[in-house]
Amino acid sequence: MAGTPEVWRQSFAVRAYEVGPDERASVLTVADYFQEAAGEHARSGGVETFDLGESTGTWVLHRLRLRFDGLPHMRQSVEVETWPSGRDRLKAYRDYRLWNEDREALAVGTSAWFVIDVERRRPVRLPAGLERFGPAEPEDALSFDRPPEAPEAAEHARTFHVRRSDLDRVGHANNVRFLEWALEALPSSEGLREIEVLYQSEAVYGDDVVSEAGPLVEGARAHRLARGSDNRTFALARTRWTP
Repeated sequence: MAGTPEVWRQSFAVRAYEVGPDERASVLTVADYFQEAAGEHARSGGVETFDLGESTGTWVLHRLRLRFDGLPHMRQSVEVETWPSGRDRLKAYRDYRLWNEDREALAVGTSAWFVIDVERRRPVRLPAGLERFGPAEPEDALSFDRPPEAPEAAEHARTFHVRRSDLDRVGHANNVRFLEWALEALPSSEGLREIEVLYQSEAVYGDDVVSEAGPLVEGARAHRLARGSDNRTFALARTRWTP
């Protein structure tokens, strides 16, 4: 970990294939930037994976909250800052900021991660030494709200099929795909201010994912992603919207 910066800074240029008809990056692109910067910081510090003896430990996202004040436009240069922001016995926390060229914050985020045994697919205690990785007195860019809950009734619903292109290096659906499935159940994502996801189980190739969204209540919607074959919950989410 020696020589690894406490706060990782990584620049990105918004590509044409990362924007929509309004020529602005999607919230999914921002989530991808955050994930990429977090992975590079962990790799630089030698904590991307862990030797568990007969198996390997790797990071799995448990919870994510993102808030957006703006989205970068095509070919704009942006910078992600990310840093470890705390830990307990089983979870490590990491925060994020996205800046434009004028050092205006476009988005902030916070996340909670488990280390899992890849063979057993179960969380393990955080490996020793992680307390030396990151700032000694970390700043919180954003805090978690109460956990998301399932909608009482679905106002919108749509089913997706997990493709090979949805999978990550561990063999399950990439965590950003869950954000995509939650939002794609809606007629539009215009006015999205915030999204929070609580990941509960992994989705793998061939799964059918049923995405349900409840009605808008006081500016927020509840979402649930479930496996079509047995109704097992993959994730719960909450979105907040500008009036």
